[in-house]
Amino acid sequence: MPVFRRIKIQASVETKAMLLQDDQIESAVAEFSDKLRHLDLDVLSVEATEPPPTQPAEPSDDDPWSSRGLPVE
Repeated sequence: MPVFRRIKIQASVETKAMLLQDDQIESAVAEFSDKLRHLDLDVLSVEATEPPPTQPAEPSDDDPWSSRGLPVE
């Protein structure tokens, strides 16, 4: 007789980056949750992350169009 074991697989899922306004986030999460439910998957938690802020480019003396990062006319 075969031996069966009850197992549960837990995984993390990441969506592509989306640019949303605050009032659009809840509906986006609900839409994603519905898609997962169709696959018999449950959402246990949601964690929003923001990409790190980009640093402005360092001024270069080699740039013929600017002087120390400021435009030259």
